[in-house]
Amino acid sequence: MAKVYLVQMNIVSRDKMQNFGSVQRLLSKTSLEQGSLIVLPEMFGTGFETDKLDGLSESFAASDSGETAVFLQSLADETGCLIQGGGIDSQWSPFRNFVGVYAPYTATPLASFYKLHPFAAEKKNFVGGTSVVLYPFKKLIVSPFICYDLRFPEEFREATSLGAEVFTVAASWPAKRALHWKVLLQARAIENQCYVLGVNRVGKDAEETYDGGSLVIGPSGEIIAEAGTNECVLVVELEVENVLAVRKAFPVLGDIRRAL
Repeated sequence: MAKVYLVQMNIVSRDKMQNFGSVQRLLSKTSLEQGSLIVLPEMFGTGFETDKLDGLSESFAASDSGETAVFLQSLADETGCLIQGGGIDSQWSPFRNFVGVYAPYTATPLASFYKLHPFAAEKKNFVGGTSVVLYPFKKLIVSPFICYDLRFPEEFREATSLGAEVFTVAASWPAKRALHWKVLLQARAIENQCYVLGVNRVGKDAEETYDGGSLVIGPSGEIIAEAGTNECVLVVELEVENVLAVRKAFPVLGDIRRAL
């Protein structure tokens, strides 16, 4: 079994310390199992910010570089879990929207992923990443994505071809497009026969309202767990055997015509 904790939180815009405290508060109410995976929403420390980024952007190159990296690494050390979270990476010009995976007592992230598709106003100051990323978790292979990436199935297919069995989607997905969130998460699971973990935020910022609805989808498209509209930690257990069984029973991936 591989246990995962999805942290659905109310993010305060541009206030890292308060948001770090919210993560700690929510996790303190949960009995954490060492060796598990904790997944945080997109830009969990700042909210989805695309302009006036002084003081918000930082380095994630090492676990002791920017303050968000330091927080994520310390959380991994304290809990004995893998922590997936990120923010606005200042190492690039323009910036990149970053998600990293932090393992206990390591000097650099286990994996580093950059949002492939900047969204709307994000395009002004951000550039997209260039590749999918995979990392091991227990007996599973995980590939992280960020919010708007969910609308582009070709990258998910590429990750599957490289061995992905679990997708994570860290998001700031607005309430007005909640239907799309749910349908697209299920679609990515069904077409790739993978688990999909979608972790969204709640609350409001200057532009949008966010209604959470974090989801865990099984490799046949079934909803395993679903959060409401309040802060919570969604806890699920994943099994690599489920992915293997679904793919064996209905071997659709073997019929992909990659030349097309």
